[in-house]
Amino acid sequence: MNIARRFAALIPLVTGVVFAPGAALAGPKLELGPDSWMQFGFLGQVQATQTEDGTPETDVFIRRARIIVSGQVMDGVQFFAETDSPNAGRHGSPNEIKMQDVFVDLRLPYLDDHWFKAGLILLPFSFESRSGATTLLGHDYNVEVLKLPNTFVWRDIGAELHGTFWGKRIAYFVGVFDGYDESGGDKNPDADLRLTGHLAVNLIGEAESGWFFNQCRLGKSGDYLSIGAGIDRQDKATQLVVALPEGQTGPVPPPEIVDSENWVVDLQSGFEVGGVGLTLNAAWYDWDNALFRGHTAFIETGVLIGKVMPVAKYSWQDPDASATSEDYTVGVHIFGKGHNIRGGVEYRWGDSPSQWLVGVQVLL
Repeated sequence: MNIARRFAALIPLVTGVVFAPGAALAGPKLELGPDSWMQFGFLGQVQATQTEDGTPETDVFIRRARIIVSGQVMDGVQFFAETDSPNAGRHGSPNEIKMQDVFVDLRLPYLDDHWFKAGLILLPFSFESRSGATTLLGHDYNVEVLKLPNTFVWRDIGAELHGTFWGKRIAYFVGVFDGYDESGGDKNPDADLRLTGHLAVNLIGEAESGWFFNQCRLGKSGDYLSIGAGIDRQDKATQLVVALPEGQTGPVPPPEIVDSENWVVDLQSGFEVGGVGLTLNAAWYDWDNALFRGHTAFIETGVLIGKVMPVAKYSWQDPDASATSEDYTVGVHIFGKGHNIRGGVEYRWGDSPSQWLVGVQVLL
């Protein structure tokens, strides 16, 4: 196949681009005192795509280039910050550095596993939207099923409580946020505060309660089965300009004010049998906001055999106002240094344009 041969030729270029900056930007962990430290890191992800009838058909770009700083000021006072240069070099994307996460996390007095976090943080809505970019089952997020309005890459400014109970079998995340007001966006300046939360119940293993969820825990922990549910609500969230019908003149109508009400039920699981690991993740979303009204869903799986993991995914979008669309993805990934280094190739087909994707990731 001509496409496959051309795409395979991109792999050495992808690998060279990602490893060069990774080595230069890695930093040490600094011990500042008995209970204080600072850790530096770097995440580099390079991707190359070959898209049927795309403009351009072949694109090579830096999907993520993150400089990461985390640390602890004292026992129970932690912080995290990272920059990103998303899609640098991608056709049609600006090359800019952004502050993507910045927050502090304070342990509540006399409560060992209950924390208060504040800053620019990932909304605690679903396993998928809260997952760390280095832990994804595939090369990237299931972006086609996430329809969160008034966010900065699914992040918002606010505060949340998070923690676990019942022997770490139940994890909760609940927060109040402003609704991100991006330049040129359509957030209503008079919107109510946003309420977002997620509850996970682990029937097997411990529930995750950290800063970022892990979609692919096999090789890092034992078996787990986590069932979750999340809500995201903001009244008067969006202000939409109402255009006059073509050819009609007169006073400009007042903007339409649209509420945002969304919910999800989701699942993450992983089991190891005889040295072979099986991961299964899924979610069903109900959306009622200015971006999307309707339902979306996905189910994805990976089979980890040593350091090699074949993956497969099905995603579904069912908007109220238009036709349903479906897409399928298959691929294979190879891991090194735990899960910190990975590379792989995926192929997607369905109602979206068919696409090959090669990616390489390094976390230092």
